[in-house]
Amino acid sequence: MKAVGKAVGKAIGQTGRLFGEWAFLLIVSILGAIYLQSSGLTGRLDNQLLDSASSLVQLAHSDDIVLVAIDDRSLAEVSAWPWPRSTHADLIDRLNEAGARAIVLDVLFVENGIAEDDAALAQAMARAGNTVLPHTFTARPDVRTGVDPLYPLPELRSAAAGVGHVVAEPDADGILRRFELITATDQGEYPHLALEVLDLIGQSTDQFRPGQTALIPFPPDNLFVTYSASQVLNGEAVAEYFDGKIVLIGATAQGMGDRYSVASGDVGLMTGVETQGNLLNALMADIVIDPAGEGARTALAIITLFILFAAFWYVSPKISLTVTLSLVFGVLAICLSLLTLAHIWLPVAPVVIMIGLAYPLWSWRRLSHVSRYLDREAARMMRGNESVSHGGNSGRRKIQGMEYVARQVERVRGLITSIEGSLAFLRQVIEAAPDAMIVIDGNGKVQMLNAKADQIFPDWDAQDPLSLDDLFQFGRASAQRDGDELLTEDGRIFLIAKAPLGSLPQADDALTGDILALREITDLRRLDQERKQMLEFLSHDMRTPQVAIIGLTRKPDKSPHGPDTMARIKKQAERTLKLADDFVQLARLESPELQLEDSDISALIEEACDRAYVLAEAKQIRIEQQLPAEPCFADVDASLIARMLDNLIGNAVKYSPQDSRITVKLGVTPKGTHQIFVSDEGAGLPEARIKDPFARFGAHATHAGPSAGLGLALVKKVVDAHSGTIEVTSQPGSGTQFAITLAT
Repeated sequence: MKAVGKAVGKAIGQTGRLFGEWAFLLIVSILGAIYLQSSGLTGRLDNQLLDSASSLVQLAHSDDIVLVAIDDRSLAEVSAWPWPRSTHADLIDRLNEAGARAIVLDVLFVENGIAEDDAALAQAMARAGNTVLPHTFTARPDVRTGVDPLYPLPELRSAAAGVGHVVAEPDADGILRRFELITATDQGEYPHLALEVLDLIGQSTDQFRPGQTALIPFPPDNLFVTYSASQVLNGEAVAEYFDGKIVLIGATAQGMGDRYSVASGDVGLMTGVETQGNLLNALMADIVIDPAGEGARTALAIITLFILFAAFWYVSPKISLTVTLSLVFGVLAICLSLLTLAHIWLPVAPVVIMIGLAYPLWSWRRLSHVSRYLDREAARMMRGNESVSHGGNSGRRKIQGMEYVARQVERVRGLITSIEGSLAFLRQVIEAAPDAMIVIDGNGKVQMLNAKADQIFPDWDAQDPLSLDDLFQFGRASAQRDGDELLTEDGRIFLIAKAPLGSLPQADDALTGDILALREITDLRRLDQERKQMLEFLSHDMRTPQVAIIGLTRKPDKSPHGPDTMARIKKQAERTLKLADDFVQLARLESPELQLEDSDISALIEEACDRAYVLAEAKQIRIEQQLPAEPCFADVDASLIARMLDNLIGNAVKYSPQDSRITVKLGVTPKGTHQIFVSDEGAGLPEARIKDPFARFGAHATHAGPSAGLGLALVKKVVDAHSGTIEVTSQPGSGTQFAITLAT
C-alpha cells in the first residue's frame, strides 16, 4: 500500500504541475489575442478576409441614384477646368427643371471666384432648394493637433440645402473600406455628405452616432446610370432621365478629383463621386457593415480559447486536433454569418492565430511530460534496482481527475509494474520457440503473439485484446478437424497444440491461461496429397492401358479383331506414354523456377497449329489462326507454353466433329498483357467437368477415346506458373472456349 500511495502522490504532483502549465498557456493565449486585436498587427489579414467576405453581401444599385460626370468629354465640349461657376449654375438649373429630387454637387467651392458667377451659382442653388455641397477639414494653424472644418463660400453655404464632409481615409494598406459618418471634434459634430442627402430626402439618420465607422461592400464595377455633364448642358440628356432622381455631380476625368483603391472583388480604382454614390446607396438600402466592438472581440477570444484548452485537458490528442480545426472553421463561419446576415464585421484573425499557436505549444508540453516519464522508466528498468510488484490490482487501478495523457501514463505505469516480471521469462521462451505461439489469459483473451505468429496475424493489435475465435476471424483463418488444425486465407495449414500455463502468482486472485503452438504442416499435407495422387495414378490411370496391352498380347492369334491387334496395342502404348509424359510435366511444374526467355507468342501458336495439322486434316477440321501482324514477345517458358497449346489444340481436335472449325486467337490488352483464345465447335464439356474443368479426373472414356484428365490440369499449372488466369466457356452442343491471360 505504501508503494501505491507513493505512486499516486507522485502522479498528483505531476498533474498539478501540468495543470499549472495548462492554465498559464490559457492566460497567455487570451492575452495574446487581446494584444493582437488592440495593436492592429493583424489588421492586414483581417482586411483581406473582409475584402473576400464582402462579396457575399448582396447590394443592388438603386435606380434612384444617377451620376453626372465631369469627364473628358465634358472638358472637351464645355471648357477646360476649372469651369466658371455660372456653368455649374446652368447645370443645376437644368437638373432642377428636369425634376431632380436632390442635387449633390461634389465640388469644393472654398475660394472666391468671379463675383457675378458666384452669385449666379448661389441663386441657382436657392432656386433649386435641394442642392447639397461638400466640405472638408483643414489643420489648425500654429498647433500640432486639431482640425477645423473648411466650408464652401458663405453665400454658397447659405444657399445650399445641406453641407456635409467628404473626408475618406483609406486603411493602412491604402484601400478605402470605411467612412466616418459623423466626425466629432472639440468644435462640434459634422455629419457626412451622405447623411445630409438622407435628411434632405426624408430618410432618418437618428440611428447613427458620432465616431461611428461604416463599412460598405463595393461592387466590382460602377453600376450607376451615368451621364456626361456636357450631355446635360447641351440638352442631349432629356429631362425624364433625372425626374425624381438623386443626382451626384463630380469629376471623373483623368487627372481630376480624388481616386481611391477599393476592394471590389479585385482591388481597383474608383473616383470620389463614385465612392460617395456607393456610400449613399448602402445607407439608403440599410446595408451598412458595422464593425464589432472591442468587447465582442474579446469575448469571442476568451470563449473560443477556453473551449480549446478544455479540449486539450479532457480529450485525446487526436480529438484535440479535430476540435482545433473545428474551432478555426467555426470562428470563420461565425465571422461570415454575422457579416452576411447581420451586417456586422467581427475580425477573427487574432483568435485564429492564437488557436494555431496554442495547439503546438500544448502538444509540446504534453510530449515533454510523456518524454520525461519514459526516460525515467527506461533508466529504472535498465538499472533493475526496483522490485517487481505482483499486486492483483496494481496494473488496473483507476486514477481519476487527471489530464488525459497523465491518466494514460499512469495506466501504463501500473501495467508495466504488474506484468513485466511475470512475462519477461515467458516472452523470451515464446520468442525463441520454433513455432508460432499464442498466449491466452484466463479470460480467453489473446495477450501475446511471438514473431512467427505475428506474421500469420499481422494486423493484430495488442492494445485491443481479442478472443481466440475473434483472432482467427480477424486474420481470415478457420479451425479445421475439430479445432486441431488451422487453415489460413493463403492456404497454409497449421497443427494446433494447446497446453495450460498454470496459475500465475497474483496477490488477490489466480489467473490461468493457455499457450497455443501452431506448427506449419502445409508441405506435409501437400506431400501427402501428392503421394495419394501418385498411388491413384499408378494404381488406376497407368494400370488400365497396361492391362489392356497384356490382354491383347496373350492370345494374338485368337483375337477377335485379328489384324488390328497391333494397332490397338500401339494405341494403348501411346496412351501410356502420354500419361507418363503429362505426369512428368506436372511434376516439373511443382518447381517454382521457370526457364523464362523472350519468346514470340505468335510463333509458338503457329508451331502448335502446325503440329496438330495432321490430326486435324484426318478429321477434315480447319484450324483458323487470328494473330497480330507484328510479333508479340513476352518473358515466358517457351516449352511449357508450347505444351499448354498442344494440349488445348489437341483436345479441341480430339473432341471436335468432322468438318468443323477450331479458332486460335492472340490479342494484347490495353494493360500490355497477352490473351490467347482457343475455341472449337464440339459437343462441349461434360456437366461433371464444367464444375471443375482443371481437376485431375480418373480415367474415363468418351466418344473420342479414354482420358486421364491430366491435360487440362497441366494447362492450369502452366497458367498459374506464369501468374496468369484462365476462363472456360462451354455450352452443350455449341463448343468450348478457353481464354488465357498471361501476366508476363
